[in-house]
Amino acid sequence: MIISVGTIGLDTTRTPFKTVEKVLGGAATYSGLSASFFSKTGLVGIIGKDFPEKYYKTLRERLDLSGIKIDKKGKTFFYDSTFDYGFTKRKSNITELNVIKDFILKLPDDYIKADYVYLANNDPDQNLKALEQVDKPKLTVCDTIEYWIINKKEKVKKMMSSVDVVVLNDDEIRLMCKEPNLIKAAKKILSWGSKYVIIKKGEHGSLLVYDDFVFPASGYPMEDVVDPTGAGDSFAGGFLGHISKKGKLNEHVLKEAVIYGNVMGSFAVEDFSVNRFLTLKMEDIEERYQKYRNIVRF
Repeated sequence: MIISVGTIGLDTTRTPFKTVEKVLGGAATYSGLSASFFSKTGLVGIIGKDFPEKYYKTLRERLDLSGIKIDKKGKTFFYDSTFDYGFTKRKSNITELNVIKDFILKLPDDYIKADYVYLANNDPDQNLKALEQVDKPKLTVCDTIEYWIINKKEKVKKMMSSVDVVVLNDDEIRLMCKEPNLIKAAKKILSWGSKYVIIKKGEHGSLLVYDDFVFPASGYPMEDVVDPTGAGDSFAGGFLGHISKKGKLNEHVLKEAVIYGNVMGSFAVEDFSVNRFLTLKMEDIEERYQKYRNIVRF
């Protein structure tokens, strides 16, 4: 079983072409839905009284929700952002922590035995609390965002040193490490205690770094990008989902997992919110994976 710990929220996303308001979002939401195509997945987080019933139903149809707490007095986590014309940069307009601010995280009994754990964008203190409660997981992965790096950098560092895999985008790892070179930044994070670092580079793919090994994976070529929100967490869901499905970890599986991560991220950007995942089939995922293999084979 995979558990995805983090924000389950409402997003307002602004692009040069369209704006959507208070749609289903959150890092745990994207990663959880992405991982659920590969393995049974549970969500851990908190929502407020304003969380629409239709969104809860959407999640319940695809995920185990025994790890979700509903605060009937507070408001759901809210994030408002704007993308530039090329979808390469995102400006954070509003981040309202709301119910996650004072959330006391306690895992359900079934989740304590989870084999795979993804600590998504969330308060690093809460993520660490979740990690403490899991009994001998096979693989643990974490991510974060600029907000937590700025406001709780030392706790973010502690979280990174406590997991097997750290996943960050190129801007975040430079901010975290104060190092412009991505490979040097990755090695700095490895020195803190994690085994693997994955750097997400948007449309340019990703870099897997561990020991003295670097695996660069190009992004899947996309003609129609609608909303990049959640692409990184969808990557993590695909990455961890494939490893869970294989049930083992070696260099070959790691490389495959990175490619599946890129593929899941490519689906996420095809529509606003999580809408693309609601019509997606495993056959579509495998077809795109094979297309990717054919593109990079030489």
